[in-house]
Amino acid sequence: MEKDNTNNKRSKLKDFFFKPVVNVNPSFIQYSGLGIQLAATIIVFLFIGIWLDGKFGSKFIFTLIFTLLGFAGVILKLIAVTKELDRKNKEKDGK
Repeated sequence: MEKDNTNNKRSKLKDFFFKPVVNVNPSFIQYSGLGIQLAATIIVFLFIGIWLDGKFGSKFIFTLIFTLLGFAGVILKLIAVTKELDRKNKEKDGK
């Protein structure tokens, strides 16, 4: 009986030290960097537009065009990534 109690205490200590405190959903990790990547893309296109406006002396046309191109690229990337991750999650759940 004493041996079982000792094993139980060891098991509890092992669980305390080696099990994660918070269980994180793996899909959360898959999507976590996506927002930063998409925001960075828009910002890069914005600065390219500002630079071109300064280079050619136009008021805001390149800034507008490149910002809209950045948004379009981000939307397409977002759709493609979410479809791919959704497909992977469905395959994993199906197996």
